[in-house]
Order: sequence, then structure tokens, then C-alpha cells
Amino acid sequence: MKTGLHIKISSLLLLVFFLFFPSSKSAASDYDLHQKYEQYKEYEKYSNYQKYKDYLEYKEKYAFESAKERAEYKDAYDKYRQYKKSPSRFPQYAQLKDEYKKYTKYKENYLPNKKYKDYKKYKKYNDKQYKEYKDYGSDTYKDGYDRYQAFLKDITNVTNNRGANIRVGLWSYSKDDLIASPIKIESAKAFKITDCSSTIIGEILPGENARVTYVDDSDGHLLVYNSNLVIPDTEIEEKICFQASDGDNENMIFDVNRPNSSYDQYRGKIKVQHSNTSDNNTQEGSARRIWVINELPLELYVWGLGEAGGGITEHTKTMIGAFRTYGRWYMEYATKWAAEGFHLLSNSGSQIYQGYDYEKDHTSIRELAQKTNGIIMKSGNNIALAAYGSWTDGKTRRYEDGHWGNTCETPTGTKSSVYPELSSVSDNYGKHPSLSTCELAANGNHMVGLSANGSLILARDHNWDWTKILNYYYTDINLVKEY
Repeated sequence: MKTGLHIKISSLLLLVFFLFFPSSKSAASDYDLHQKYEQYKEYEKYSNYQKYKDYLEYKEKYAFESAKERAEYKDAYDKYRQYKKSPSRFPQYAQLKDEYKKYTKYKENYLPNKKYKDYKKYKKYNDKQYKEYKDYGSDTYKDGYDRYQAFLKDITNVTNNRGANIRVGLWSYSKDDLIASPIKIESAKAFKITDCSSTIIGEILPGENARVTYVDDSDGHLLVYNSNLVIPDTEIEEKICFQASDGDNENMIFDVNRPNSSYDQYRGKIKVQHSNTSDNNTQEGSARRIWVINELPLELYVWGLGEAGGGITEHTKTMIGAFRTYGRWYMEYATKWAAEGFHLLSNSGSQIYQGYDYEKDHTSIRELAQKTNGIIMKSGNNIALAAYGSWTDGKTRRYEDGHWGNTCETPTGTKSSVYPELSSVSDNYGKHPSLSTCELAANGNHMVGLSANGSLILARDHNWDWTKILNYYYTDINLVKEY
């Protein structure tokens, strides 16, 4: 691996008890049908070269040396046909039988193949391996080929549609931590504070800030205030929302001051929500937590992707495709964090999102995301579960055999019946050079889905493009431009 290449890959702890949404079984992907029809076209060229060889053979056997000779044989052919039709009338033509037979072979063998005389150009396809592709020319393959060609053309039709909003749990506080150190929120643009419904609490202008703390009474409340009395101190039972005063939340950058972190600027809207749940207790260490939540369009979320550094273009586009699809899957199906007010976490518990600070420092991610705007993977009619990790031991695992929770599992099959897109494939490209299977599992490598280091090597060293990489690691998926 080249020095300076920046890869940070989450373990994606996809626990079955909260993510069990079986996917419908998918047929062969349009990409696979496209590839096979491309092979059929190679078979056609092989077949055409065989016709060229037939042409050469028939030319050698049956072609005439000159137009004069051909005319003489044609005349003899016509006369012998007269004899065959009426022997008693044209007995003098009986001796022209040999000329008739030669011209017949010329007419039946050489003339029909003469049109292949320019097929010498297909000589490089003169290999019997291409005969194996003969059966890939049916309408099924052709239709899949046409659909994928249409998709490739549509890639260039980049829209400004940023997709539906995703809600990301950035981090949480215990009540004691929040009382000791209130959240401070500020921006270079004016923003308004609401109860996340119709009630506007106040407006914060540039140069001012809002603060949120916790009121430790019997039920627990949030308190929003400003030390300069720009807004009145207001107690809110459960959640407080912050959004652009001018309505332009896509270009709204909030600074949610977080000590000891390089990432505290975020596009879109900010919500602070209080919850008391068992998932909080499991994930965060206590049931009562106050979450900082970022809500923004899915595409803007992708701009803050923290799983790649943007150095290798096709690898970065691959990671963008997986990252976008994974976020979209959570929006559509996952309910684990619904009570807490968001779809997924910003850390390796889901996938790493680092917001506007990361976006500024890695501008190529945004540029490449814009070029692939709205493209996700589907398995059949379902959004694909685009799991990914850092390394494998030379083979990815089907979903059922993933090393979830850092446990080392023994594979029991290759094809997933739960998520067909997450079936096992060979992965010599992403194989770790030294760690054993169980050592990799202990380090958080579940080995399901995309291997990020495999993607990197395929893009950098083998010139694979991002669509080919995604179709390799995810079984029978289709790339779809959703918006």
C-alpha cells in the first residue's frame, strides 16, 4: 500500500436481533447480463472469423481465376440445366455435367461466403474459448445489456436532487456530563430554535450562540438558553431543533462545539434529543442519554464520508456507492434508533461520518459523490445491505457466517438466504498479508460484503472501475439512479 493513503473502515456491527430484514432473492444483475452479452459479441466475432476461414477454403476450391472463366462456366451451367429439364431436346449439353457441378459449388458455397471476405479483422478471436459464450445471445441477456447501457448513459445525467433526509446520531451525553458542560451551538448564519414542531423559541444571530443543558427533575428536561439573553431560558421536555433562519439548510453549517474533537461542524439541521432507552444503556453505558443529531439530505451526508481519503478515484467512488447505499438502507428499514430520534450512528457502530470538517479537508470525496449523485445498489426490489470492512482472509463471508461482534465463525455456506447480495466471494485482493482469520475477526473484520483493501488494490493495480468492483463483491445487485 502506498504511503499516505488514507483508509478508515468501520466494523459495521450488524447484529441480527435488530437488523433482520430478509431480502427477496434476486435474479442475475443487469451488470452480469451485460458482461455475458459482451462475451456473446466476442463469440459473434469468433463465429465471423470461422466464416472468413470458410470463405478462404471455398475461394481456393471453387472460385474462378477470371471473369471470362466464370462466364464460360455460367454458360455451361445454364445449358446443362436445360439438358436436365429436357434431355431429349438438348442432348448436346449432356457433356457439360462437370462444369455444371463446379459452378453449382461456386454458387452454393463460395458466393454466400464472399460477404465474409472482410472478416479477416477478427483473427484475434480465432480461439475456441469464445465458443463457450454462444448461449449468451438470448433476449434475456440482450435486455439486461440494454438496461445496463442505459444506466451507464444515465450516470452522466447528474441532478441536483440531494435525496431524502437522513438523521445521524453524532454523539451522546450523560445527564451529569451535560449539566457540567452544556452544549454550545453557533454558526456564521442566523438560525432559529424550535421545539421541533411549530413553536419558535428564538433566533440566534452570527456572533451569538445557543446553549443546551439538562434539568435534573423527576422526568428530566432540556433547557436552551443564551448567556447574553438573546433568547429567554426555555425548558423543553424532549427535543430541541436548530435550523437556518433563511430556510437554506443545505448551506447551513453549525459548529457544535465538542471538546477534544476535530470534527464538530455539520451541514443541515441539528437536533438535541433526550431519551431513556435500553439501546442507550447497551450502546452508551446508561439508559438516560442526550443525543446530538444531525439531519441533512442523504447526498450531503455522503460528502462527509469518513471511510476513505479520496486518493484513488475508482476506489473512492466504490466506497461512496457502498456508503450511500448503506445509509439509504438504514433510512428505509432499520428501527434500532427510532426511539432516540435518528437512523444510524456516526461511528463504527454504523459507518463513519465526520461532517463538514472532513468534507472541507477531502474535497475529492464531494466531487466524486456529485458525479455519482443518487446512485445506490438494489438486490431485487430491495435496497441492498451494503456491508463492508477492511480486510478478509482471502474470502468474504456470507451474511450468516460473518464475524459479528468480533467472534470468529466457521463458514457454513457461500450463498446467503437472508441477504443474497451478501454472499461469499473469493478475495485474494483484500487478503491480509499476515493476520489469521480469528485475529482479523478479533480486530473487527466481519469479512461480509465489500473488502475495502480489495477495492483499493483492484482500482489502483488492476484498473477496475467502481461499478465492476461493486458488482464483484455484492452478488446479483443492480446499480440504480434513485434520484
